[in-house]
Amino acid sequence: MIKKIKFHLSIYKYFVKMDVKRIGLYPVDFVLGNLGFFLDTISNLFVLYIIMSTTKVLGEFNGYQMLFFYSFLMLSGALFEMFFVTVLEVPYMIHTGEMDIFLLRPLNILFQFVVFELDEETVFEAIFAAGLLAFAISQMENTWHLVFFIKLIGYLISSVLVRYGIYLMLSSLSFWWISTDGLKSILWEISQLSNYPLSIYPMLLKVLLIVVPFSFVGYFPVKDLLFSHNLYTMATFVNLFVGIFVFSIVYLTIWRWGLSKYRSAGG
Repeated sequence: MIKKIKFHLSIYKYFVKMDVKRIGLYPVDFVLGNLGFFLDTISNLFVLYIIMSTTKVLGEFNGYQMLFFYSFLMLSGALFEMFFVTVLEVPYMIHTGEMDIFLLRPLNILFQFVVFELDEETVFEAIFAAGLLAFAISQMENTWHLVFFIKLIGYLISSVLVRYGIYLMLSSLSFWWISTDGLKSILWEISQLSNYPLSIYPMLLKVLLIVVPFSFVGYFPVKDLLFSHNLYTMATFVNLFVGIFVFSIVYLTIWRWGLSKYRSAGG
């Protein structure tokens, strides 16, 4: 098992080195791509500032707590896009037959999608989000303790895996559907609802954000981080492992089943 992990890590390092060289060939594209994401982030932050300056409290979060919530979501999203957003290329590769290339290699197909290309356009966003998160933490009381930071790291990992599981499910449907663009648009709109506290929504939307588990991307982990200082609670357990659960269920069912049904574009 250890040898297998080392083997995959060595391959991952090799692919990352190649991708860094690719990025280095087009430095202007790297800067402009990051600048676009950065400006979008700033505009969203400005909207949040206007909302909080008017309402003072949104749901159960005050100003700095809402900033923490926003920066947590931003960092989680940036990490997902940087390392795992290539899962959204699956539908294109299925329909063009490029999936065959991944099937021929003696490596796990999903692992290949993770390593074959980084999304460098979110590097600045991730750095900015981490700085914003640190600033929000510094402005809040009762956050500078070991349990908080242990849960913070664990919840960030789980949040990224929840996103990955949701979009892996979307991509896996391409084994049966000609196009998933419509469903992708719907999921995007649902994900935008998760940018605000779940408590402000009517029951129907609350249920929707739990069934399509975007509420576990930010709201539930952040709420536990801010209002619970205990490591051994059911909420902590759920928030730590919901990402692994969602990803594993999708991977072991829809993804594997779809992969078994795949037929090359060349027959």
